[in-house]
Amino acid sequence: MEQALVADNARLQKRIEQSARVTQLADRAYDEQRGRCDWESIARDMDMPLIECLRLVDPSLSTVPVRSLPNIADWSADELLTLKSFVTENFSAVTVNEWRLVGVYMNVEHNDCFMAYGICTFPRITPDLYEAITQHRNNGLKWKDIFEKYPIFGSASVLCKAYRRFKKSNGSKPKATPTKWSDADTCKLKELIQMYYKPGNRRELLSQAQKAFPHRSKESILGKIKRITCKSSSITNDVMDRVNKLVDVYGKDWERIGHEIDGTARRAQRIWSRHQERQNATLAWTDDELGILRKCIRDGVGVTEASQLIGTKPPHMCSTKMLSLSNA
Repeated sequence: MEQALVADNARLQKRIEQSARVTQLADRAYDEQRGRCDWESIARDMDMPLIECLRLVDPSLSTVPVRSLPNIADWSADELLTLKSFVTENFSAVTVNEWRLVGVYMNVEHNDCFMAYGICTFPRITPDLYEAITQHRNNGLKWKDIFEKYPIFGSASVLCKAYRRFKKSNGSKPKATPTKWSDADTCKLKELIQMYYKPGNRRELLSQAQKAFPHRSKESILGKIKRITCKSSSITNDVMDRVNKLVDVYGKDWERIGHEIDGTARRAQRIWSRHQERQNATLAWTDDELGILRKCIRDGVGVTEASQLIGTKPPHMCSTKMLSLSNA
């Protein structure tokens, strides 16, 4: 027992010494012009993997000033390419702990790295990027020159089109507020749903509803149908348990399972996926995960992408929490 304690203490002391050594090397290797350290050289000096060196850094001992780059326009083209390359080469699925390591490597707040990587992976125009590009255009820069600053878009033409789409969608007049559904109209639509609704096929129902409500748009009718039918066909724990048992009996024969639950094959598969997500997900939300989710809301990141970047929460949990944070 005493030998094991001695061995543990020796390992702990060695790790503390390694941490202090890596932190000192990082302070010395800090390049003020680049705003970060040459971690590849530090890893060679320590003779250990790069990721392990990043884990050993002690922020409380470091004198390197961590940068804050909350807007995509704050990042240079080289930094964006370095960020994307580092994440792609070292992580298959990036969780909150890995984002901290990315932040250490880039010497940038890890939440800012998460935001920038999301835009690198799924290029889109954000409000701050729109303002920066507009300023470049006002200064006389051509699209090919602006593209050199933001190569994540793949080509100057793609960047130009994305910019114009953003300008059009944000510069258009606000849409008129749709007329609220009355109780009488809702009851009438429910009757049509009972008569014409078929899972996976709303064509006949939509046709009859458009005749009954000629003053309403197709989008308004479809939205109301979806809200009504979703309430009556929500995925409860009982439904998931039933599909789970049917999978044990029939395997992944989604057509047959869909028939057994009076639904479609696609619905059966979606219920099974939801069941698997709940089995694998962690329930509690950490402060870091909530921070990432708030950035997703601010930057317009979708539920699926947010789930992938957090790594520990399925899309439906992200969707519920994002709605809760938005209404808070």
